[in-house]
Amino acid sequence: MATIRPMWRVPGIILRERRHPPGRRRIPEPMVMDDPESVAQFHTGGATNPGMRAVYDLCARAIDALVPAGGRLLDLGVGSGRALSAVLRRRPDVRATAVDLAPNMLATARTLFDGEGVGDRVELVQADITALPAELAGADWAAVSCMWTLHQLPDFDVLRGALGQIAAVRRRSGAAVWISDFQRLRDPAACPQMLVCVDPDSPAVLREDAIASEAAAFTSAELTEELAAAGLPDLRFGHSTPLPYLQAYWAYGPAGKHGPPNRGSELRGQARREAALLRWGFTAKPF
Repeated sequence: MATIRPMWRVPGIILRERRHPPGRRRIPEPMVMDDPESVAQFHTGGATNPGMRAVYDLCARAIDALVPAGGRLLDLGVGSGRALSAVLRRRPDVRATAVDLAPNMLATARTLFDGEGVGDRVELVQADITALPAELAGADWAAVSCMWTLHQLPDFDVLRGALGQIAAVRRRSGAAVWISDFQRLRDPAACPQMLVCVDPDSPAVLREDAIASEAAAFTSAELTEELAAAGLPDLRFGHSTPLPYLQAYWAYGPAGKHGPPNRGSELRGQARREAALLRWGFTAKPF
């Protein structure tokens, strides 16, 4: 039986977050998640956890609007492949090259893509997203994406390296850009308390990973400043509401917004409802 969600606590969590003073310290995570058990838990959660599936759906809809017909997508930090898989299932005309440092993540992603019948449209590359191989950095891309990855970078120097790569790809190719990630909240208690309210049945390992990722995330002020310094000052910005724990930045390519809009959703049940709420509450998005 599903646990009753104590949603009556949510307004208090939001109010305390808004009143909390800024200046919360960032707690970095390891840059590479490659422990087999952690990879397996994360990958399973991406298929079963409604909140994770809602975020993947948001990213897929965004990239759908950014990539022109037949476009090539460079995905930085592909992880176990769930986010990119949502894109490729939505857009059968898109081909992608996906980069990650973690061998177990890449192996899991390859199994996923092949099992879903999209493997022939994905090239997987083991590489550092802060120093892309020349054959990737110099290629022609319709779009570059980085989903749920930046919070794993250990410090601002490494963040600058990753953003510099994205900026260089955009300058060279005129590529559209989609960057999405957690945002570190002001109140360190906000994320743990909200997860108890909205997702009480989530496995402990997934909840702990989400809490650690939020604590490791960059704030919107920090990320906006670093994007500008990297040569990406003109990206559009949106964040989740009522709690701004997710943030996104994007730019269209030369062809502008891709159509047609409003493709249907493959999600069902709670995942579909959470995806709709996330879209409705996001302050701005490209679709």
